[in-house]
Parts: sequence; structure tokens; C-alpha cells
Amino acid sequence: MIDIAIVGYGNVGRGVHKAIQQNNDMNLVGIVSRNPQRVFDEGVSDVPLYPQQGVL
Repeated sequence: MIDIAIVGYGNVGRGVHKAIQQNNDMNLVGIVSRNPQRVFDEGVSDVPLYPQQGVL
């Protein structure tokens, strides 16, 4: 199992999220976003969300 974190949840981040969901050998461990609340509001609630400030 490969652990993956997504940094940025724009068009590319959303595409990566969908690709991870379709691969049984990948595990999404977190998403870093400038606005984690927006990511949550889009329906992502099954992985930890982190604000960009202080992470990078």
C-alpha cells in the first residue's frame, strides 16, 4: 500500500483524488489546502484536511 498526500485541491488535486480512489494499492492519508473548509464542503470528509499555512 502506498500512502499519498495531496497538496492543493484544484483541478489537478481533484483528479488525483479520483485516481487514488480507483487504485486499490494507494491510500490517501491527507489533503493540504489553502481552504480546507472548501474541500470539506465539496464532500471530502474521509481523510484529514490540513491548512497550507505552517505545513509547507
